[in-house]
Amino acid sequence: MTPDLLVRHLNLVLAHFYKVVHLMSEIRWNSMLGEWVIVTPDRASRPFQDEERKCPFCPDQEETEGEWKVLTLDNRFAALQPDSGLIYLDPPLVIGAPAHGYCKVIIESRNHDEQIEDMNANQLKNVYQEFLRNFVELDSKKGIEYVFQFENRGKAIGVSLDHPHAQVYAMPFVPPRIQREMVQFRKYKQENGECLVCETIENEFKSHARIIKESDNFVSIVPYGARLPYEVHVYPKKHVPSIVELEEDLEEFGIILSDVVKRYKKVFDEIAYTMVFHTRPSKLKDDLWHFHVEFYPPWRDRSRLKYLAGVESGTWTYTNDSSPEAKAKELREALSE
Repeated sequence: MTPDLLVRHLNLVLAHFYKVVHLMSEIRWNSMLGEWVIVTPDRASRPFQDEERKCPFCPDQEETEGEWKVLTLDNRFAALQPDSGLIYLDPPLVIGAPAHGYCKVIIESRNHDEQIEDMNANQLKNVYQEFLRNFVELDSKKGIEYVFQFENRGKAIGVSLDHPHAQVYAMPFVPPRIQREMVQFRKYKQENGECLVCETIENEFKSHARIIKESDNFVSIVPYGARLPYEVHVYPKKHVPSIVELEEDLEEFGIILSDVVKRYKKVFDEIAYTMVFHTRPSKLKDDLWHFHVEFYPPWRDRSRLKYLAGVESGTWTYTNDSSPEAKAKELREALSE
């Protein structure tokens, strides 16, 4: 038996053992779509904030004692666990495995009501320094293929706790959305010799129709092909693969992210969005990737939700019943009043 076959055989044995002991959280291979799914029934019991329950992220609770400005905790209801055991993922030989990885919570402020749009420049820098620190720590862990950092906010998104916080998932696979972007990045580079995002930024500056805000090193835009009415992307002007290369610009980075949320606050009756960091896969060795941040608010206008129904859910083809240029104009003017 060759060493490669031996490794695969051992992984099959481990996978069988894992199924016998019934670990709570697992990843399963969806053969119809060719992607991994995280199955984690335990997360259904995670707590939701109410008036009777103390906020677990406020200072001087069980895990938040002491002095801190930004604090990272292990997620008590983690979808991925480092002690679950690492199994080499090689479908179709392995189609189920322990959900190996790391889930962290970044508490962004001691103040329960200090959201990103309320923070001063120094606190914004503190927040994204902690994002950077978490990325560096988890990116090098054994078995980790992708570090995904994100923030969910608002009841319309289904957020369980209001205290300003973000999350980090260090995954044992590269998620399909990132794989899709990788394909597009590589195809564009091969055909045109340039970075797709760098070219996108250059093209946006030709008309300014979809640009919301520009700073020295960053730009926020409503994408030309936005899938959602108020989708916003924030791009570093320089070609960087991750937040690590933005270490000297973190204060400015935080300010432009805060600017997006301030505009949302003017436009929507209720603040709700998902903010995601799209960074390079952990094992990517070339300079293909261009780091960026994407915002996905759930609104079609000030108070009506944009539901993802038949076409979006069934075919992954989005119908945006608005003009990206018009929404960019609305967001541009939101802070000019």
